[in-house]
Formats: sequence, C-alpha cells, structure tokens
Amino acid sequence: MAMIFSDKIMTPRLRMRRLVEQDLPLLVDWSNSEIAHGEYLTPDRIDGRDGRDNIVNGAYWHKQNRLFLIELKNDQPIGTLHYWFRPERRNCAVMAVKIADPQQRNKGYGTEAQKNLIIQLFQRLRVESVEMYTDINNRPQQRCLIKLGFELVETLSYDDHQVKRVGHLFRIDAFTFANNPVYR
Repeated sequence: MAMIFSDKIMTPRLRMRRLVEQDLPLLVDWSNSEIAHGEYLTPDRIDGRDGRDNIVNGAYWHKQNRLFLIELKNDQPIGTLHYWFRPERRNCAVMAVKIADPQQRNKGYGTEAQKNLIIQLFQRLRVESVEMYTDINNRPQQRCLIKLGFELVETLSYDDHQVKRVGHLFRIDAFTFANNPVYR
C-alpha cells in the first residue's frame, strides 16, 4: 500500500469524491432511510453529531478506510462507495456500494463505480485481493461481481448493523484482475 490515490475518482458517467461536511445532511438522511438502503442492506443510522465528528476527525477518510460520495457528472449525488482493509490481512480490501437513489438503480452506476475502485485498489494500492459481501438474495449485485471477475468464496451468516443476514462472500485476486479483459 505504498501510494494513496487522490480525493476523487472520475469515470465516464460518475465522479466519486471524498465526503465533506456539506454532505452531512444527505449522508444522515440516507443512513436512516429504508428506501436508500433497499431490501439488501440495513440502515446504519448515523446521527448528525457522529457523522460530523467522523468527517472532521478523518474516520471516513484515512489510510485504511475511505468513504466516497458517488455523483453523476451533473453533481447529483446517488450513493456511496466504501472500502476498508481487513485488520488481519492488510493486503485485502473489502468494499461496499450503496446506490441510495432508487431511480438510479439498475443503470450500471454501481458496476461502473466498483470497477473503477477495483482498478485503483489493484493498480495504485497494490492489494492482493478485493472482497465484497452480498445478501444471499441480492442477485443483481452477484451478477455484477461475477461480471467483474469475482468468485464466490463462501456462504455465511453475518451481522449487518445488528441484523443477522445470510450472504455470500465474493473475492477477486490480483492474478484474476490482471488477466480479466473487463479491466483493460
């Protein structure tokens, strides 16, 4: 993890950028909304004070953990993209995506955001693998991950903000990334 990339990732249709304090009302609203989380995620229930502290103190943006706001090129915020490093395996990043605006789901924005973050993680941070957990019923995300070269590692029970879920753990390693034409 020698190099940290910039505060922004640009794609053909999206801009993913570091959260700033002005984004706090939106982040709090999304974090408390069942609609923003959809049927496969549990609201994380961030309150304004904790959210502000996390932005100001760098909890959402440091060497081991980054939370991006996903925006369309017209500055319309549509969701978040988050990655962090496993404490027990520092060369393995875990990512999570949330397209919070239901009208923007199923348009390929989540795939585009994840693909470009994966490129940054492998090429700039030199991770050995990237992982993602999905609810067992989240077929659209599972299809996306398979398209991006991920393989199903295991099915397991996990805790999603104190809600017990059954899901899949998917992983892509550096070799698969380097040999997958989707990343060229």
